[in-house]
Amino acid sequence: RNPSEEKYRLIRIGNPAFSTRLLPVRGAVECLFEMGFQEGETHLVFPKEASIEQLRKIRDLIAGERSSRLNESNQIHRSGMSETVASAQTVAHPPSRPADPVLTRAQSLDTAANILKTLQTKFEHLVLMYENPALQQKALALIPLQQLKERAQKKLAQATRLDKGAHVNEEDFLLLELLDWFKNDFFHWVNNLPCSRCGGQTEAKSDYLLPTDDELRWNVSRVENHYCNQCQFCNRFPRYNNPEKLLETRCGRCGEWANCFTLCCRAVGFEARYVWDCTDHVWTEVYSSSQKRWLHCDPCENVCDKPLLYETGWGKKLSYIIAFSKDEVVDVTWRYSCKHEEVLSRRTALSEATLREKINTLNGTRQRSLSENRRKELLERTIVELVEFISPKTPKPGEYGGRTSGSMAWRVARGEIGPE
Repeated sequence: RNPSEEKYRLIRIGNPAFSTRLLPVRGAVECLFEMGFQEGETHLVFPKEASIEQLRKIRDLIAGERSSRLNESNQIHRSGMSETVASAQTVAHPPSRPADPVLTRAQSLDTAANILKTLQTKFEHLVLMYENPALQQKALALIPLQQLKERAQKKLAQATRLDKGAHVNEEDFLLLELLDWFKNDFFHWVNNLPCSRCGGQTEAKSDYLLPTDDELRWNVSRVENHYCNQCQFCNRFPRYNNPEKLLETRCGRCGEWANCFTLCCRAVGFEARYVWDCTDHVWTEVYSSSQKRWLHCDPCENVCDKPLLYETGWGKKLSYIIAFSKDEVVDVTWRYSCKHEEVLSRRTALSEATLREKINTLNGTRQRSLSENRRKELLERTIVELVEFISPKTPKPGEYGGRTSGSMAWRVARGEIGPE
């Protein structure tokens, strides 16, 4: 209504009605883009040059589809009223409600299968790529290591002057410098690609493109279609899963970021883990020899040692978080939550015994080739880690904020902007 007025051409992305009723509906945002809306930092904007006729056309199509479905529903209802009482009772109690538990069970089975498959593939393939000496050297050639070390040494000197009893060393500060360099100078985030033909703005379509043979060679999971409305060109955005290729492309979303950053950590000499959260996020953990514990590192957000960020700040409903290194798989869920009972109530996809048995089998097989000293070291770390998991935790400053990486619409759609 009143498209000539500025306020009616704006939709605030953080608006509760918009974020809770419209964003979760699959295809809703794509439909708004098709109408002519464009994404701003905090609003969806209907530009003055956009076609009102296009907007009305799509609005009328939606209204027609809604009316058609309502009419079908009314016809079924009237037909049911003419049936016998017994038949009417059957219609009044359709099998859709009893089917809900079956659907939930099916979803649980899918989640369980995904968890077990991820355990296998990440441990047996992905993390072993990080141990390739040639690949580590390739990564190291791109990292300005000497500069990062010099900065780390200066900051360590400052920190020890302020707190002589601090349990930190140069490696801890080098990790912070590596995170900052990776975030600000090396990798970049992709919302929508600029059009490679005309340079215009594109929008991601829901249909994926077929990967080429070369893309498959680099473990492409899917190829997004970033369509340019100006020149009608389909721009390919392959989602690479190979860290070597990511050293070249240097772009992506959290999957690409964590994958490439974990490789960089190994190249520098850190003991590092690739961490997978089944609620759709990934990051890295790095072992601090000075603090004798694993540090949470999220390269997308440029944060270190803020494990409660996702639950407290982003508002994620966590359930299964698994860490993978060259030597072991660890269920690290409890590091990232201060609401363990709530997390346990969501861990229904597979039994704790099944998960524990799978992890123990993978670790047992991998660790047969390790030295006795290394196995002892891993056991000692496990004990320290278990104590950390069961110890009460309270959020620290820096763990209350919402997500900062990605566009506002994308973050709102994922429910990761945190409290308003």
